[in-house]
Amino acid sequence: MSSDQALFEERERRVLAAVFGRDKAVMAELMHPDGYGFDATMGLVSQRELIDGIDALAQNAGFEADEIRVVPAGPKVTALTYRLRQWGDFNGTPLPEVVYCSSVWRLGHGGWQAIFHHETPTQSTG
Repeated sequence: MSSDQALFEERERRVLAAVFGRDKAVMAELMHPDGYGFDATMGLVSQRELIDGIDALAQNAGFEADEIRVVPAGPKVTALTYRLRQWGDFNGTPLPEVVYCSSVWRLGHGGWQAIFHHETPTQSTG
């Protein structure tokens, strides 16, 4: 594993842990305030809205991420893809068990921050 691969995998796992841990301070540190995402639970959502509404995620929610790939996308941009297995519910709606994710990180004044995230639900693969 290259050092860039390890670095961005750690960043993505850190932001996922913050989301599933409902840690708004770490989410705000790692997620660009003007970023946004698409997912099956919230639809199109700004990262500010996600941070503000994260308390709707059940306390017993959790995740496992694997098949992580890192793709440099320019001198200050990196993309990741991975499979996310998750459990729990958000605002009373069960989370999709398996989603394929892509995230884009950008280097700016706040350091490296996630600027975009997308999730595609799929059938559970065991």
